[in-house]
Amino acid sequence: MRFRLRHGVLLLLCLLLGAMLVYDQAFEALLIRWLTSKFSSGSRTPLHQLFFQHLQMVGISSFLAITLGLVLGILVTTKGGASFKAPLLKIVSLMQTFPSAALLALAVPVVGYGMEGALIALTLYALMPIVYNVVVGIEEVPRDVVEAAEGMGMTPAEVYRKVKLPLALGAILGGIRTSTVINISAATLAAAVGAGGLGVLVVNGVKTFDLVLILEGSIPVTLLAVITELFLSDLQDRLLRA
Repeated sequence: MRFRLRHGVLLLLCLLLGAMLVYDQAFEALLIRWLTSKFSSGSRTPLHQLFFQHLQMVGISSFLAITLGLVLGILVTTKGGASFKAPLLKIVSLMQTFPSAALLALAVPVVGYGMEGALIALTLYALMPIVYNVVVGIEEVPRDVVEAAEGMGMTPAEVYRKVKLPLALGAILGGIRTSTVINISAATLAAAVGAGGLGVLVVNGVKTFDLVLILEGSIPVTLLAVITELFLSDLQDRLLRA
């Protein structure tokens, strides 16, 4: 029953988001009808174009964060990398507490305005939940299970592949889910450094005190975050049951 309800809500939200993107002018007109706007035509850029720019940023930065987070998290749980665990966790924790807007601003002098700086900042910002959950998940694997695997003649690589990573899968997937949802929201600020995306509407709306533009950008971002959370949560449940 719980899964059917989740799937029903997920489908409903996907249809709602899809309708906003396909019928963006009608969505915009509805907002203008009920709210005060300084611009009768709303946004000049089609909503679906900004949405796919946003999706591209989130997709690329999340992929980089997941790949880098898995590699670093696994590395520091090995005997050879154990000495780097404490410094790494401190660094990624510091990056997580650092304001995302500040990370974006710091990336501009290095790579300039545009998508590249936004991807660097978003990747770094999304690392902490993944690295932390990979480390915690692997370290919480019972020692007697690991010793039993080693007693069966498994190599260290086989212990990770067949024992540690499967048993830590729940924690790892939880970190990936949290990181991705955070990234969707953080990517909104990327518009401030010329990276585009739905944040363009939000930033322009804040600058002009236009509530229509703010909602036109923030509603799709919110729907995307909720849809992603529900989808990844369902995927996590399926993989853990399998």
